[in-house]
Parts: sequence; structure tokens; C-alpha cells
Amino acid sequence: MQKFFSRYIFTALSFGILIWFFGNHTYAQQFDFEEVQVIAPYEPTISDAFKINFNPSITDTLQVNIEFDYQIHPVQIPVRFDVEPLSAARMRGEPLAKLYKGYVKAGLGNYSTPYLEGFYNTLRSNEYHYGVRLRHMSSGGGIDDYAHSGYSDNAVYLFGKRFFRNHTLHANLDYERDMVHFYGFKPEDFPDQEFINNLERSDYRQRFNFISPGISFRSNYLDSTKLQHSFKLHYHYLGDSYDASEQRLGFDAKLEKSLREDPMGFADRQTFHLDMGIDYYNNNTLLDTAHTALFRIAPTLSSTFKDFKFHVGVNASIQADSVNHMRFYPLAGAEVNLINNVLFAYASLSGELSKHNMRDFSQINPFMQTSVPYAFMNKKSEVRGGIKGAISSFASYNVSVSNSSISNYPFFVTDFSDPLENRFEVIYDDIRLFNFRTEVFSNVGERLKVRFASDYFQYTLDNELEPWHEPTMKLSLNLMYNIQDKIILSSDAYARNSVYARIFNQDDPERAKIHGFHVDVSFGIEYRYTKILSVFLKLNNVQNQPLERWYNYPSHRLNVLGGATYAF
Repeated sequence: MQKFFSRYIFTALSFGILIWFFGNHTYAQQFDFEEVQVIAPYEPTISDAFKINFNPSITDTLQVNIEFDYQIHPVQIPVRFDVEPLSAARMRGEPLAKLYKGYVKAGLGNYSTPYLEGFYNTLRSNEYHYGVRLRHMSSGGGIDDYAHSGYSDNAVYLFGKRFFRNHTLHANLDYERDMVHFYGFKPEDFPDQEFINNLERSDYRQRFNFISPGISFRSNYLDSTKLQHSFKLHYHYLGDSYDASEQRLGFDAKLEKSLREDPMGFADRQTFHLDMGIDYYNNNTLLDTAHTALFRIAPTLSSTFKDFKFHVGVNASIQADSVNHMRFYPLAGAEVNLINNVLFAYASLSGELSKHNMRDFSQINPFMQTSVPYAFMNKKSEVRGGIKGAISSFASYNVSVSNSSISNYPFFVTDFSDPLENRFEVIYDDIRLFNFRTEVFSNVGERLKVRFASDYFQYTLDNELEPWHEPTMKLSLNLMYNIQDKIILSSDAYARNSVYARIFNQDDPERAKIHGFHVDVSFGIEYRYTKILSVFLKLNNVQNQPLERWYNYPSHRLNVLGGATYAF
């Protein structure tokens, strides 16, 4: 121990002596200094440090396979669920358009033509609906070289409906007063000027007074298995200025019942129809007073099987006249869906018995003399067939041909026994009538509507030379274009080929050509200033042609009618 401390003391003394020696020697030296000029600030820098980038890893050579052994013990947890009643779902429809109780349309045209039409009815109701319609249109005439051609049409229509749960009761009362002049002669053609000078307008004026009440009752069952039914009772009286009158009393009934499934398994659906009615006529003319009646009953059974539809039945009619006749007509038809509701083919066989009457004739030709015989028309048979379908989603067509055999078909011919030869009588003939008809319909929304129709007729007559006043070809084209529901443009075009009238030369009947092929075009425009106020303009016979529908009865040339409409 003593040696250790001796060595330690000796070492420390020796180290101190060395420090003292070198320290004195250093401070005894002289240092030379050089002047250093710094031209930039000092920028300390540190060199990049590179980290050793590796992770330690352990390689484990021991593998352990873990196996689980467990069991599930299901336990039902009690849950209480209370069902709350749900309210019925409701479909939200589009808002209903506003309706107006009244509507008035009035205008004025050349040839001194005033026009007025008005409507007034109730609004939407689940209990009732009633209304009235008034109409007046007249003209002061003005056809050059011919007698006074003024006319006047007046009408009042009243109606009412009462809605029940499953039925509808409807009643109506119609009144019409129409006036025309037999202007189909030229005063200068008669050498007896005194006779013409003494001729008053009332001497060749005709007035028709028509009144017709009616009442009907029909079912509205939603269940097709119930017996659908409709009953109608109607009456009309028609009188003219020449002491001719007609009364008609009629009753119509229709029944329809869907039958149960076909026990043979042939038809998917079967429906039974029954159409029956009776009409009584009382005609008083200068020639005779006639009481006639017509009774008809037509049961029909229709069936549907997949893409096929059939119907078969019979039409039994009884003609009660001076001699009674009972006639039977077959009723049969079929329709097949050829291409998925795009193309259909159909065919039918039918016939019927009908009664000519003063009301129908006066609507067709108001220049007739009413003291004529009103016969029964017997359509012995009519065979019809055709195709129909859709060209696109907005256009459809119908093409058909028919061939009919008809007894007592009426034709209007000039009554040459009349001194002025300005009225028509009715003659009857037995004919066979062939008709080829095409129709095309197109609706592009509410903007554009197009309808085209054409008819070709071939008459085979037993006695007459020509089908008097009947064209053998008719064409019609109707257009309507709606511009933003603000401006409505419309156009109608009608075309007919040659029409012939019967005349006499030395007591032999001959034909006179009234006119050849012609086209009658009209245009219309309506500007809707607001939803309740609009103005319109209508141009008829724009070609300014003196067309004759009846022999020696030219129509007005270009006529213009303008006016306004108002809803309230």
C-alpha cells in the first residue's frame, strides 16, 4: 500500500514539472499575425448525416399451429314487436285544369254572315251535371244570277245528368229552327217576267222546326260480372212550311253480361250482348198519311282466345207497314292480332233493316220537297274485311274493303214537275255497292294532328244510269298545328271526282255533269291572347270556285269569317 501511494506521488510531481516547463516556454514565444479581409458574411454549414437504415429481424425457425375447438350455444332473446296500422297509399295525380262555366264564340263574315255560339254548364260534381248550348248562323245570300239564297240555322240544346252510385240518369231537350230558300233557279231564264216579278221570297222559302226530348238510364258497374244495361226513350217532331210533319217515338235497350269461363276451355273470355229496339213513325204529307214501325232484336255472343276475337249472332227485324215482313240477318266477325298489337286483320258479315225518314233526308238535302214516300231500306248483306295497326308510336292506319247488297237505296233528283225546277224528289233503286277505304291518323302530342281519309265507290245499279249526286271518289285531309298553345293553325281539304244529275230530254232521262274533279280548301287561325280570350279567322273555299253540291245550287265563293271567343 505504501508503495502504491509513493508511486502515485512521484507521478503527479513529474507531470506538474512538465506543465510548468512547457507553459513558460510557450508564453516566451512571439507570434506573427496576418491581416485577413472578410468579403462575405459567415455561413456555417453542417455536412449531411447518413443514417444506417436497417431494422433488426429475428428468424424464428419454430412454427406453432393453433387449433380452436369451440361450440355455439344459441339462446333466444325475447323480442316484442307491435304492428302499427299503415294508412292507404294515395296516388298523387296531376293538378286538375281550371274549368269555366261559360264560353261564347261570335264572329262576322262576308255575305252578311253573323255567327254566335254559346255554352253554359256546371263544373265538376259527383252528383249532377247540366248545361245549355245556343247556336245561330245566317247569311244574307248574295250568289250572282240566282234567286235569294239566304239561310238561317238556330239551335238550343238543354241537357242534364244525375249520377248515382252505379247508374247515370240523362235527359235532354233539343230544338232546331232552320230556314233555307229554294234558290236553284235564275229569274232571267223565265220569259214570263210577270210571274217572276210577282214571286215573293216566302214563296220559295222553307222552314224546319225540330224538337226532340229524350231520357236514358244506364249502369256504371266496375264489376264486369254484373249485368250492364242501358235504356233510352226518345221522341222527335219535325214540321216544315209545306204542311208536312213527322213524329217518331223510339225505345232502345242494350244488355251486356260477361259469362263464366268456357267449360270446354276454348275461350279466355265470353260476353253476351243483346241489342233491341222499336221505332214508330207517323208521317203526314200532302200525298199521304203513313203509320209505320220497326222492331229489331240482335243477340250476339263474343269470345276472346289469345290473339283471336270472334262474335256470332243474328239480327231479327220486323217491318210493320201496309205489309208486314220479318227478316233475319247473320252477324259474324273475327279479328286476329298478327304482330304484337301492331298489325290486326279483321272480317265481318252483317245486314240490317232501317227506315228512311224526313229528319235524315232534310239533314242531307234541305232543298228536297218533303212530300215523298219514306221507304224501308234493306241492307241484305255486307261483307267487310281489312287490316289496321300502328305505323309508329304516334301514327295508325285502317284499310278496309266492303261489298253490300242494298234494296231501296235513295237518290236525290230534280223534280221537273215543279215550275221552277228548284226542288228535289227522292227515288229508290236496288244497288250493289263496293267501297275501298283508307284512313291514317297521326297525333304528335298536342302539337300536330293529321287525319287523311280516302273512299272509292263502285255502284252497280238496277235501273238508274248514274248514282245521282253521289261521287265515286272522295278524299279528305285535316291538319291542326298548335304553337305553344298560343297560335292554332288548321287546314281542311276535300276532293271529289265527277258528279252527275238526272235531266230529261224529250222525256228520256239523261245525265248532266255538274262538275269534274275538284278540291275545296279552307284555312283557319286562332290566336289565344289569354286562357279566356282569343281571336280567330276562317277562310273557306279559298280557290273561289262556284261548287255545286246539288244541281243548280252553287255554293258561296271565297267566304271569310272572323271573330273572338271568351270564357267566363
